[in-house]
Amino acid sequence: MSIWACGGKPAPAPQPPAVPATHTPAAAPPAPAPAAPPAPAPNAPFAVGDAHEPEYVPPAQTHVAVGTIVSFSTAVIDQDLDETRVDVTKMPKTATFDPITQTVTWQVAADDKPPQFELTISQPERSKSIKRELSFELTTGRTKQAIVAPPQTPVIETLLLIRSPNRLAQVNKDWPLDKLLQVGAETFRLQIPEEKRKTLGAPIDGATAYQQLLAGLAETHKNPRLDPKSPQFDKAAFGDPKSWKIVAFRPRIDKAWTELRVVYQAMNAKEPVFAMFRLRPVVEYVPALPRPDEERDANNKIFLGMVAKHLMKDGGPNPAFVKDEAAEGKEVSALMTELMTFDDTKTKPYLHGFEIGIALEARMGGGSARNPDGSYKSGDAWGWSAMKPFQTLDGKTQAYVNVAIPGFWTATAPSKDGKTWVPVCAPRFNPLDPKHEPGFEVLCRKTMGFVDLPAMKDGKPTNGKVDANNLYFEYKKQWMVDHFPLEDGRRDLGEENGMTCSQCHIRNFGMHDYGDPANVDPSKGTPKAPNHAIGTLNFQIIPGPRWEDFTLEFLAHQECRGKMMLSQFVGADAAKGLTCPLAK
Repeated sequence: MSIWACGGKPAPAPQPPAVPATHTPAAAPPAPAPAAPPAPAPNAPFAVGDAHEPEYVPPAQTHVAVGTIVSFSTAVIDQDLDETRVDVTKMPKTATFDPITQTVTWQVAADDKPPQFELTISQPERSKSIKRELSFELTTGRTKQAIVAPPQTPVIETLLLIRSPNRLAQVNKDWPLDKLLQVGAETFRLQIPEEKRKTLGAPIDGATAYQQLLAGLAETHKNPRLDPKSPQFDKAAFGDPKSWKIVAFRPRIDKAWTELRVVYQAMNAKEPVFAMFRLRPVVEYVPALPRPDEERDANNKIFLGMVAKHLMKDGGPNPAFVKDEAAEGKEVSALMTELMTFDDTKTKPYLHGFEIGIALEARMGGGSARNPDGSYKSGDAWGWSAMKPFQTLDGKTQAYVNVAIPGFWTATAPSKDGKTWVPVCAPRFNPLDPKHEPGFEVLCRKTMGFVDLPAMKDGKPTNGKVDANNLYFEYKKQWMVDHFPLEDGRRDLGEENGMTCSQCHIRNFGMHDYGDPANVDPSKGTPKAPNHAIGTLNFQIIPGPRWEDFTLEFLAHQECRGKMMLSQFVGADAAKGLTCPLAK
């Protein structure tokens, strides 16, 4: 996934030499991952000069039962970020279309004749449009069946991306969304300076925290259906925090700062709405340390040790968990509980379970431009944001609020020790550079070399709190890539591959070439070729009915990096059952 907490600290270079083959726990061979079905050919081409035509990925579901309610997206991807509009120009009388969230909701009727739907995809700067027809086969006497992406290797299914409902049943019982919000706010208190912390009253409860989460989502997407204080609040979809379920449990053993990412989904909503928590056993920035790597090294040793204890055996996936999903489910919950209740602050004040923040992703309108009357103008409805439980201005309590999305790579340079590539702020954002643009230095996080998204307020740049494909065109098409192409493999060393949230979720190129050491080692020069082309990534935070090419490549990258990190921080034997699929 992410999903995808955007921004963060750069990862040290993965070491690409070949890794000897090791034993993988016995399991039934995974079913091959099906390719995403190709979109139908357009009825009319777009104007010459358009590098990419807009892409629509049709629903994977092709059979629908009469009487059931079906929802699907009409969102379209345009790699050039050109303004794109989608309209449903034909649909059954029992169907409705919400253009703001790009969602069709259809109660299937027996007399709905194919093709049931027609989409018209247009771009204001182009003179022609594309039409797509959608046909479904009607069935009777069948209940709605979920279409699930086929299983992958034990490394993926039991360690890197745990997604089976049976493996997540116990953790869903033990950690409902409102509980994690409440505990997360409590752990976050340690990041608040001690003097200010003294004024805090009782921690916020889960119900209050959940209301704040919804309010932040509503602000991001400008959608009153998400706002608990609005008369238009969709109580059926979002009223109960218990209706959110963990759909992915992702130990990120590959990062410079390893962490657990836990993804919740609003199961009662017809649109995809996700909240992903980033959890570590170390509190950030408190107190200031004489050795900057002390906190990071402690984090990695503790967290990777927990992962090895609960989810691994003999340096690889636990073979018992391949078939006994319930047994793994207990360990999944035990790992999360141990992490969130970890407390060794008597030894070091930063050793404590910690919720860093919540990354939010939803197709609720955040990526849809509006007309003056609020109606849909263009866009795909996808929006990204982040929240943290900051101290309120009066100092008495906390509130989950939308925060500036951490920055992204605009240029790169060798690290001080020459062992890896690190981000640096491009000239436009660097006040010491002759090409600096006054005012834009506020976006540069100087100690890390990141540049935040450039929202504008009163004619001046400020740190952006929302990302979407229809925002920050100049930044994404020029300022971010002038000195560092999007496909440059060195971006892969950064959080979200050094890209903005939306760029990482619509990419049409894969991971860097592990055979070219220059992608990770400055002493080898610069990379010889950009990352290779793949099918367009379709907003995948967890695999739905199909696997995306990039998702599988990224998981292979995580195994490569995870092997290195486990060996470094836990011991060589802790990773002897892992391989590096990309180092071939």
